[in-house]
Amino acid sequence: MELSLRKRRKITLLFVLGIGIPSLVLSYLAFRGIRNERALLEQRRLGEHRALAQHVSDTVAAEILSAERNLARVVAGHDSAEVVYAGRSLHDLKHLHPLIDEVFYIEASGIVLLPAAELLYLSNVTEAQPAEEAWPSAAAAFLQTGQQLEFREQRYGEAQASYRRALAAVSAPVLESEALIAISRVQRKAGQTEAALRSCGTLINDYSHVRTTAGLPVGPIARMERGALLLASGDTAAALEAYVTLKEDLLKRVWELPRAQYHFFAGSAADSIEGVLAQSPAGITVESYRDSLADLEAQELERGEKTERLLLFQEIAAENLGTRMTAGSADAEAAGRRFTLESGGHTYLVSVPDRELDPDGVWGLVLDSDAMSDLVHSVVENGLDPATSDWIVRGRDGRTISEREELPDGPLTINATFADNFPPWLIEFHQRPQSAYRRLFASSQSIYFYMFLLIASILVFGLVLTVRAVAHELELARLKSDFVSTVSHEFKSPLTSIRHMAEMLQAGSVPSDERRSRYYDVLVEQSSRLSSLVTNILDLARLEEGKKEFQFETTNIGALVCDLVSTTQQRVGHEGVVVEAHIEDSLPSVRADRSAISQAVSNLVENAIQYSSDEKKVNVRVSTDAGFVTVVVEDFGVGIPENEIDKVFDRFYRGGHPLTRSVKGSGLGLTLVKEIVEAHSGSVSVESELGRGSRFFVTLPAIMENEDAKDPDR
Repeated sequence: MELSLRKRRKITLLFVLGIGIPSLVLSYLAFRGIRNERALLEQRRLGEHRALAQHVSDTVAAEILSAERNLARVVAGHDSAEVVYAGRSLHDLKHLHPLIDEVFYIEASGIVLLPAAELLYLSNVTEAQPAEEAWPSAAAAFLQTGQQLEFREQRYGEAQASYRRALAAVSAPVLESEALIAISRVQRKAGQTEAALRSCGTLINDYSHVRTTAGLPVGPIARMERGALLLASGDTAAALEAYVTLKEDLLKRVWELPRAQYHFFAGSAADSIEGVLAQSPAGITVESYRDSLADLEAQELERGEKTERLLLFQEIAAENLGTRMTAGSADAEAAGRRFTLESGGHTYLVSVPDRELDPDGVWGLVLDSDAMSDLVHSVVENGLDPATSDWIVRGRDGRTISEREELPDGPLTINATFADNFPPWLIEFHQRPQSAYRRLFASSQSIYFYMFLLIASILVFGLVLTVRAVAHELELARLKSDFVSTVSHEFKSPLTSIRHMAEMLQAGSVPSDERRSRYYDVLVEQSSRLSSLVTNILDLARLEEGKKEFQFETTNIGALVCDLVSTTQQRVGHEGVVVEAHIEDSLPSVRADRSAISQAVSNLVENAIQYSSDEKKVNVRVSTDAGFVTVVVEDFGVGIPENEIDKVFDRFYRGGHPLTRSVKGSGLGLTLVKEIVEAHSGSVSVESELGRGSRFFVTLPAIMENEDAKDPDR
């Protein structure tokens, strides 16, 4: 045992010195290499992020400069008197250049104009003033008389006649439209619906863009009146169409209305449509009109928001922009004046090309922050690997301007501003957190990873081999120790008996012939036992070394087993053991070494006898099936536990059952059986049930009839 421990320590020491320490050193170096490569990769990624940030800044600056130059080309030579004529070209400029949200012009007086803006309405402060036309005295008298007849005396026919005299007495469109409005009104009150509709038609066709002396637009007023007249006449479909058309024309900016007037007429048209639809009139597809109204209101909301934003810009630009332009530094002037104006929760990106603020005024651009954000998004996404990096653009207040689908959660690589801090945004690049699998995949691209993997594999493989070798040596040492102990006991018992009886016979201490005969029988039996034990050990050694020579011959396996059973029964019959043979008729022969096969079957029979319990009975059956002869040795003893069945043919193995431990043996019998049978191209197996016995099967290939004819020994 001490020798085995020393051998184990030696193997372990050799493993540590020859494989363990070198592998650990190489693994450390490979790990250092991987870390260095990762550091280089991070440095390279940092450089890529810096270069991309610069590229984004340059791209945005180039697009802004392109928009400024295009504006300069379009408005070249236009002064304040020609602003309105530049509108068409400015519209084209806006449509061709996505960064331009709006073009503005600041007059020398400080008024800010938006010549190309498609405003839904105008600011209330720009509401049109009452017209300068005055009613002639005669026409004014007719108008006053008609109003007295209409409102005080409710004499609508006479009032209409007085209004017509007033209409005939004037020639200005403003005054004519007011007279026609009064005529249409009294016609409706008098129940003259058709006449009132004709009057409204005249107003719509001839006076739609005229404003009254009070500054009210004639077109929307006539449209609303016409819808009410159609509804009163019972033509609900025509009335709905009139109100919807009015809503559409308001969105098309057919009339330039101040904010309050626009909201009044747009709200009145929507309320009228809803009022009609609420009555569910017959023949009207209510849902269709509701969908149309919803679409119109959605357009109104979107355009209204933009209109309010631009109107607010007009107000703050008039107050602040002139001062901001003249306060720019020399560097700012060299690159063009670009500012940020903020008011009412809106941020305006303003660019004024590099021109002096002269008496004629100056042109400028309001840049579209959404389009600029889309530009940044496109440039970054085209230049960034989404698997390794994230990004986000923030405003000065920390508000997110643009990003990927979700906020980055990896470590920050760099943050950078745009050229001249315009737009006033900060772009951040983050390294995306990598999963263990992705890190492993990234590492697998490195030669150091394969070195590390190879070294680790060698280390693990060497460790497994060492553990298996040590375990094998320990198990072999234990088995040898058990074998030596068992065999020593097996040798000692018969040798002691032989020596004791021989000494008694030599000394003449055995008085009777009968006892001397019995002593002789015991001497022969013990000698035979010793001889069998020695034979098993020597045969097993020769078989394992491949030195065992077999004398194969055609053998009648049935007769061989029958003779063996008969001899065994005669030898153990006096102990109450019954050994029976059941031989199938017409068995084919086998090619075998008679002595070796006899030894194998004898070992199985001896084991069956030894491990029998109360029922000392052994059955030996020989049968044939599918070209094989099978010998079955069956006992009714203690059986074999299921977890030990696979081990019973191992060298020196003895089961853990108490009866098994009490039976004398070396643990080589079944191993020898297996070696002999496999040397005959056969197989051996076992079936067992604990407490009910075991069956051992020896299967040997049979000699067919055509093989018998070729056999020279027959």
